[in-house]
Parts: sequence; C-alpha cells; structure tokens
Amino acid sequence: MDLELRHLRILLAISEAGSLTRAAAALFLSQPAMTTQLRRIEVSFGQPLFERSARGVVPTRAGELVLAHARTAVASADRIRGYRLRPADGAEPVTVGGSSGPMLSHLTLHLPAAVSNPVTFVQFPSTGDAMNAVADRSVDAGCMVDLDGFGVPLPEGVVVDVIGLEPVVVILPAGHPRAGQDRVGLADLADACAPAGFAPRVSPHRIGDLSVLCDLIAQGVGVSLAQGAARAREGVVMRRFTGDPLLGRHLLAVHRDSPLFGARPLLLDLVRAAFEARCVTPG
Repeated sequence: MDLELRHLRILLAISEAGSLTRAAAALFLSQPAMTTQLRRIEVSFGQPLFERSARGVVPTRAGELVLAHARTAVASADRIRGYRLRPADGAEPVTVGGSSGPMLSHLTLHLPAAVSNPVTFVQFPSTGDAMNAVADRSVDAGCMVDLDGFGVPLPEGVVVDVIGLEPVVVILPAGHPRAGQDRVGLADLADACAPAGFAPRVSPHRIGDLSVLCDLIAQGVGVSLAQGAARAREGVVMRRFTGDPLLGRHLLAVHRDSPLFGARPLLLDLVRAAFEARCVTPG
C-alpha cells in the first residue's frame, strides 16, 4: 500500500484521541473502517504503531517516530494547500455536483471548511447528467458512479479519476422468492419471470431518489440495481450477485478550467476516505 496524506491524518487522529472509537467519530468513519485502515497502515510499516489496551491506544516507539514525521508532513501540506487555494482577488464561487452516493455527501460535509471558495452542491439524477454538467462547466467537479465496462465517454477538458470499484447489488421486495438468499444469480431473476408468464422489461422512468425507488420496489413494481454502498429501506432487501459480475466505478471528475482543479489532491483525499468508509470492495 502506498502511504498517502490521508493515512497520516488517520494516525494523528488516533494519537490525539487516544482511542480508535473517538478517532473514528472525529473523522466521520465507522470504527470497523478505522480499524481496517490502521491495520493496513501498520502492515505497510511492517510493525505495530500503537499498543492497544482496555484504556485505549498509545504509540509504540516506532509509532512516535512516524507521528513526528506525520505532523511535519501534514502541517506542510496544509500550508501549501492554503496557498494554492487562496484567490488573488476574492474567492470565486464553485459548484460540486454528482449522483447519489457516499462521496457527494462526504464532500458536502467537509469541502466547504477545506477551501476558501464558497461552495454550492447539486445532485443529478444520473451519471450522464452529472458528467455533462462538468463538461459544460455547469459544475466545477462531480462525483458519480457508472458500470465498469459501460462507462460514459470522457468529455474534452475533463480529468476523471477512478476512486474504486464495488459490487453492484440488486434491490428486491422483501417478499421476493430470492430475498432469502445470501447471493442472487444474475440469470436467476430472468429465469424466474418465464414461469410467471411474462418477460422482464426495462422501466422508462428515471428516478434518482433511492427512497422513492425502494418504496416502488417494496410495493412490487419491479427490481433495480444499486450501488453496494446503498442502504436498504423498509420493505426491500439488497443482495449481491453470485460472482459479482457487475462492478460499479466510483469516479471523481474535475474540469481543467475549474478553480477547483488546483484542489484536485484535496478532493481525491476526501472522496477516497468516503469510499473506504462506506463502500464494499469486490470479493
């Protein structure tokens, strides 16, 4: 694993909090996600950086050395970032958009405090709409999800980073015959239609609100695909496909002419943290 600035921030948060639970809360991560991150960081160093006990955590001797360098690195990065984001003649307003998902909500929480520009957020019903908005500068940056192998074309002037891949799930009514299975075969859904006397058809509706979509599915209107990070609502279940044949790509798109292009490393730090905290990795 390549060590990144966000990993150093995690180590500093753990040291300052003296507890994985408190550090996770300070960084808006779940405790399992924080524990997993610390384990990966320690593996990359080849030794423990903290000693765990019932009273909390304290740095090891190796941890103290790493933390000393981390404080210097993070402080330097913050000074550089502040210089790059400070406009010469006032702060130019920027807009960040995207389709529904953990990255957009995470940016909404953390980006305004990290940049001097006034930030407005907007949600789009689809990845295509979000990407078109970045391309025509309706928004300066966008976070979105598409299907690996079926992505939208890359517009001119837009830089896209793949943040990660996660399995696509199927949303089923709670009473669906396949709802009790841990995994659902992709062909099972179509095979179940023929005995019932009909062929599946694609809905013409474009609904981006997961709550509305789940409400329709709960009432038996149909089934739908969703991000693995989606959270089930009452009346529906979410199941992964056998073998995970479909993967969602979480993307960050920034226009080269945007005032946020210089802040792209910051945006990447934020959306990667959101992906690791909320998303399910393939396999």
